[in-house]
Amino acid sequence: RPLLSILFAVLVPLVVANPSAYGDSLNVESSLVYDSQLQLYWLIDPTSSGKKMTWKAANAWAENLSYGGYTDWHLPSTPDGTWGYDSNGNQHKYNVTVSDLGHVYYTVLQLAADEGLGNNKGPFTHLQASYYWLAPLSKTSDTNGPMAWVFDFSRGTQFLASTNTFAYAIAVRKATPVPEPCTALLLLTGLLTLSRARSSQRR
Repeated sequence: RPLLSILFAVLVPLVVANPSAYGDSLNVESSLVYDSQLQLYWLIDPTSSGKKMTWKAANAWAENLSYGGYTDWHLPSTPDGTWGYDSNGNQHKYNVTVSDLGHVYYTVLQLAADEGLGNNKGPFTHLQASYYWLAPLSKTSDTNGPMAWVFDFSRGTQFLASTNTFAYAIAVRKATPVPEPCTALLLLTGLLTLSRARSSQRR
């Protein structure tokens, strides 16, 4: 009993502190790419939207998408950073890895700045060496009105563009966190079962 109490005191914090794992249905894995770093599911075919469209139309397409039994799709995102323009008026920024699409270009595909997509599409099909929309509307605007972020897979740059610009859209969805039983929990269950068995024998 004292030993069991000690083990119980040690293992319970481990069980409680065990972080959730990310998992989801596997019935659409053949047409999705799961990014464990961002906990995002990507459509394998980034051109499934069918055509280039304005930022507003791209958001509407992603938000109304029903695919694989899920309806919580949206455009990739990025912080509304200060890399839109520099002191020289250059709007094209390289190495913006904090955006979802920048992560794909630099981390998933491991492309260098200004290298361009070429034939390296990684796990994706029909990924275009072209502009793709990112979700947030920027606080910056110009004479053409509101602006939003675009990532260019032909150069590895991210920049602001008028929301009336035509670009491709790719849909993503956040993976659903689900509890994952850990070894400590299984061990604790076994110890409790053993304790009950011994108590029954003593009676």
